[in-house]
Amino acid sequence: MYESEFAKTEYIAEDNAVFHVWKKEAHFDDYRQPVTASLEMLRAHPGSLFIVDARNGFEDVPEDVEWGFRVFLPELKKTGCRIWGFILPEVSDIEGEIDLWTAEIEKDFTVIRAESYDEIIAKARDMIGSRRNAEVSLVPLAESDRGQFIRDNQEAFNYGALEEFGQRDDHFEEDGEIISYDTIARAIDEGTAYRIMQDGKPVGGAVIRTEYDHGELELLFVSPAVHSKGIGYAAWCAIEAMHPEVTVWETVTPYFEKRNIHFYVNRCGFHIVEFYHAHHRDPHDEDGELSEMFRFEKILPDTPESIQAQIRRITYYENLMQQAANGAPELLRQLSDYYGSPAWKRDFAADEAGLLPKELRRGVLSEDGIYHLLEQFGV
Repeated sequence: MYESEFAKTEYIAEDNAVFHVWKKEAHFDDYRQPVTASLEMLRAHPGSLFIVDARNGFEDVPEDVEWGFRVFLPELKKTGCRIWGFILPEVSDIEGEIDLWTAEIEKDFTVIRAESYDEIIAKARDMIGSRRNAEVSLVPLAESDRGQFIRDNQEAFNYGALEEFGQRDDHFEEDGEIISYDTIARAIDEGTAYRIMQDGKPVGGAVIRTEYDHGELELLFVSPAVHSKGIGYAAWCAIEAMHPEVTVWETVTPYFEKRNIHFYVNRCGFHIVEFYHAHHRDPHDEDGELSEMFRFEKILPDTPESIQAQIRRITYYENLMQQAANGAPELLRQLSDYYGSPAWKRDFAADEAGLLPKELRRGVLSEDGIYHLLEQFGV
């Protein structure tokens, strides 16, 4: 147990919870020392709950917020803690602070807000119970299962459309189908497809694509017969764990899929970053398939695996820049695409932050170097 005039924190074995109580508002070392004590308890008890009683105080000093986001949250994630409870009255005078923290915490943790410790424990037990019931595995899609996988995907998508629009069919890509056979088949061919299995039975599926530190969730569906059992969330957690090198995930979903929007934003920690429609189309969407779609993005902390992925990408484009010095059009086009991409910005930021090896050749991250090469050949 740790206790100071500002806070008390202890591990409660029967609930597998670290209980942190703020006695009054604290800042700087008075804030960070109790929080660090809680972190040590969470490390000593992997997978435990973290419950904060914020009724008598919380911090709002920008330096402490920055420390919390930069230092505490990444370390907390390593402990295996996945549920964070806040004890607050229904209406609190620190709503703004709590909203700020909740938005950041929900990227990696499930947040439970309640008015008592017992209420949080009860909700957490229900949640953990449903997760245990939802233990799933991801199995690479067998070619013999391809046709059924596509039909199951269509059934799941149709369910969402019919739930929203009834028998209206003007949102369907082909007769009776919200997503066409060809769209799903193309996603399978261009990505990696998995069956979501539970108790040896297929209950859904997923298709992903990854490149270096970037991933795209092309498709994720769960059979309507087993909705609301935590299967989709368990599958998504398995996908994240499978690719520790990916720190940026993207996906899209139709504007009317309220269940999906809730799932990606409130459960998985994605953020809506764009809305594709007739007056704002994805420049890479030649067929207009992404019209009336939300684009979601989830940013994860850097990992040793993601830094290695960035190093491989930088090395690839460094070599490409040397080869493109003679004006090869295709190589210059690839360099131009990279230079204007979020990937280049992430690589540049990693270099600025000192995350890359000093000996790494990185001329491609020099704005002048790549810019002058492209300008020389009129790209």
